[in-house]
Amino acid sequence: MTPFALGTLALIALLGAAWWFSRQQTAQAARMVRIILGGGALLAGAIISLRGGVILGGPIGLFGLGMLGDVLRPGRSRAGGGGGGTAPPAANSMSLAEAREILGVDADADAAAIRAAHRRLMKKLHPDTGEGSAALARQVQEARDLLLANLPD
Repeated sequence: MTPFALGTLALIALLGAAWWFSRQQTAQAARMVRIILGGGALLAGAIISLRGGVILGGPIGLFGLGMLGDVLRPGRSRAGGGGGGTAPPAANSMSLAEAREILGVDADADAAAIRAAHRRLMKKLHPDTGEGSAALARQVQEARDLLLANLPD
């Protein structure tokens, strides 16, 4: 094959992989990234060490092992990327009345009203606005999810 055809096939494969990756849930995507980076660091560390650069290759390989160990160890998950924060709130830890109060909607609110209230609050309470925080945004999203899940069909 010509180099042009190989390059085109490689580009198509990379675009397909990027599209597939964009469709994954956040936790699954983070796990895949840790596996890819951990495996790459382990491989790079081994190659560098075998070529005589043990002082540099050793720590790189150990870093890769650590990343793979975090992902592959059964029964262990890193909440929020392992940044040392608190664990996320348990699912449905608030009542329907609390969720309605947080979003400021009535008991007979439909999905459109719930989404509009969520959007209005997120514009105000998102961490990037400087006025909100990640904890408040999580609480608003949990309230929205709870109310939408409990809408009568």
